[in-house]
Amino acid sequence: MRLQLIRNIWEPTELVRFLVTANIVLYVTSLFIAPGAVNYDLNPMVFLSPGTGVLFKLGASGTLPVFAEDRWWTLITANYLHGSLLHLLFNVSALHAVGKINIEIYAPSRFFLIYFLGGLFSMAISSLAGIPLTLGASGAVCALIGSMSYDQWRASKGNLKMRIASVGTWVALIAITGLALPNVNNWAHAVGFVSGFLLGFLFWPQTSQSESKTFRVAATSCMLLTIAALIYGLLFS
Repeated sequence: MRLQLIRNIWEPTELVRFLVTANIVLYVTSLFIAPGAVNYDLNPMVFLSPGTGVLFKLGASGTLPVFAEDRWWTLITANYLHGSLLHLLFNVSALHAVGKINIEIYAPSRFFLIYFLGGLFSMAISSLAGIPLTLGASGAVCALIGSMSYDQWRASKGNLKMRIASVGTWVALIAITGLALPNVNNWAHAVGFVSGFLLGFLFWPQTSQSESKTFRVAATSCMLLTIAALIYGLLFS
């Protein structure tokens, strides 16, 4: 049964659902760990914001956790944490919309590697750039958009081209929020997009969308590493 569950995760629809669910579960967990620290201000930007201490414990990244506390594993976990209900809803909506298209192009293993590595790079560069505390899936989502942009530049995908064009709405929204709102990590957005474009170059399916053993092993290893880091943040940090 466990082997079947692992296999099912790598089905395109299930993998996107798994990532969306993981983000939601971690957010709800952050609220229940310290309900007294949750912000109930009706301002939509901060409504249902978990306490900063809880987010730090679970694995928020940035200059302080990574360099001052040697919490290098947060470069992974921060991509699954969110600072408010609006933050979560925006990112999981984008992940669901963009992920369904990206996975059709790159197939499940390469899709997950782009998500994982794009998020990792965005958190790493943000930390080097001096962002004290950062979290959210937007860097990883921007990596998916970047890899799709490479595909669009490289090859025409017929009717898929129109579907990819619709992702421009998310690009515009990310750009607008990054410029208009305070405390938005634009480093993560920019690095995510650029790294995704480069990963698209490396992973682009030149002849087939079929999965290779190498990609599946690499993606499975990264997923297990992600799960281990999240569990460590929840139980032992």
